[in-house]
Amino acid sequence: MGAKALFHAGVGGSLVELSDAASVDRVARILFGSALDSRPLVSHSGAVWNDPDSQKLTTIRINEYRPKSDLDFLTLHIARARADAIVITGKILRDEPSLSYDLRADARWGEALVEWRERTWGLWEAPWLLILTASGQLDLSHPALQGWVRPVIFTSDHTAERKLADSPFPVVADAEPNIRRAIRHLQVARDCQCVSIEAGPSTAVSLYERPTVVNELLLSVYLDKTIDDRARGAPLIELARLRSRFHSETSATHRCQGQHWSFHRFRR
Repeated sequence: MGAKALFHAGVGGSLVELSDAASVDRVARILFGSALDSRPLVSHSGAVWNDPDSQKLTTIRINEYRPKSDLDFLTLHIARARADAIVITGKILRDEPSLSYDLRADARWGEALVEWRERTWGLWEAPWLLILTASGQLDLSHPALQGWVRPVIFTSDHTAERKLADSPFPVVADAEPNIRRAIRHLQVARDCQCVSIEAGPSTAVSLYERPTVVNELLLSVYLDKTIDDRARGAPLIELARLRSRFHSETSATHRCQGQHWSFHRFRR
């Protein structure tokens, strides 16, 4: 099936118009080339550009110049819908002042994802949103911290005492806060069986050092030959090297909003 045919194979003539839990299962299989039939302990989601010159996957900056894809946005929401907890950084909140984690925020798929979360995975409570911050420079009225998710702040003893003492959200003070310790806190103290990582590359890269923590990587790859220089981030790794770190990969290529993207599911 070609890319154009794949895009029109969804419910109601579009992959982003979902009606119920079954439609989420169907579209996830079309997007990634395999069913999302399990919840990994740690899943990492990200979007990159495949630089045709260097052959390296390159980060895409979060700004108005980046390529936009409804399908990429949907894959991120699917990952959130499976999770007991989502991990981000304070920098993400500062960079995205209008960011929201409410599954129902997009009417095209919101109710279907909530049904999928509840009926398929038995998740009736909202996920934790863990914000990893060293500086404690957080806008505690940020829209991402209001509404559906349950925020918890993970930081150092010093920052917790000096800058976050009046936080309306739980604050976990750690002697050596990092993303691995944050994940461990969620798994042990909050009984999270599936943690979704949305932290940026500089934070998430340590998860791939031995012993590797990531069990699944959901990767959206922008395939067009050029990208606005203002959206081009740091080079990361060649796709071939990335594949060597996982034992299983499924993927599919789609044309969306005049752009070509491939969506990969890597598993260990």
